[in-house]
Amino acid sequence: MEETKACLLSYALDGKGSAEVVDLASIKPDDKRLIWIHLNGRHADAKKFLREQLHLDPVIVKTMLAEEMRPRLEEQGSYSLLMLRGINFNPGPAPEDLVSVRLWITENLIVSIGRRKSKTIADLDERLRHGRGPKRVGEFVAMLCSSLNDGIEPALQELENTTDRLEALSLENPDAHLRNDIAGIRKQATLFRRHIAPQREVFNRLQFSQQGWMLPADKWLMQDNNDRMMRYLEDLEALRDRANILQDELQSALSGKLNKNLYILSVITAIFMPLSFFSGLLGMNVKGIPGADHPEAFLSACGIALIIAVVQIVVFRRLKWL
Repeated sequence: MEETKACLLSYALDGKGSAEVVDLASIKPDDKRLIWIHLNGRHADAKKFLREQLHLDPVIVKTMLAEEMRPRLEEQGSYSLLMLRGINFNPGPAPEDLVSVRLWITENLIVSIGRRKSKTIADLDERLRHGRGPKRVGEFVAMLCSSLNDGIEPALQELENTTDRLEALSLENPDAHLRNDIAGIRKQATLFRRHIAPQREVFNRLQFSQQGWMLPADKWLMQDNNDRMMRYLEDLEALRDRANILQDELQSALSGKLNKNLYILSVITAIFMPLSFFSGLLGMNVKGIPGADHPEAFLSACGIALIIAVVQIVVFRRLKWL
């Protein structure tokens, strides 16, 4: 977002899906045109415009310009304060570091504020430029929410694809390094759910809003947005469950591999224990060791050790230890 500009977009919607650029100085709170203004929340002049030109309450201004926010909807008479979040498509931060969109809405005025670039705002701008934008306030809100949902879907699809890949890897070749990747999936799914779950409540309230600018057609669109959001939350819950099961299966596979290796080492130790005793017995530096002066004694001792090892292996196989 450009730091040198306070107003990034200022349109007068024509009610047919298009809009024309208007001068910010000409906009008044009681303007009869349907105006959409998008401000840079990081610019100092944004606060000045809200306070001096639109005469908004200082509490509302402070809320709209705050660095941190949660999705919410507050309705005061014919005015509404709407706070929403969308997927962050800006380079650098992770997608779960969501981008906020704050809106002050009346029957003829929509003021949106963002502190970072928003793909949702860019999509609405492009729609208006091509004559496919919203025709009224309620449709603007519904289309904005739909665009936010459109951004969530590919992020969830990417999470699902990553989970599928990790499942395949864990079945083919269980490896300890996969635990970090699975933990990352769980973390992302948890963060997504925690951040967008409150937004479903906002969508639900918009669906049943009594504001005059929310027409039945707009409420129908909000119902669709609400249903989509519910499905996303269910998908995130399923992803967390899959990640938990996958982690348990991986841990079980790694434990099985470790137990198998320990079992092999135990068998080898059991085989060499009598041999160690036999070699230690014959290796005592005392008089009377059998074959001490016989030239074939070493080969005989090796043969006896080999016979002991073979007998042990046969016994272990009969006992199904091997």
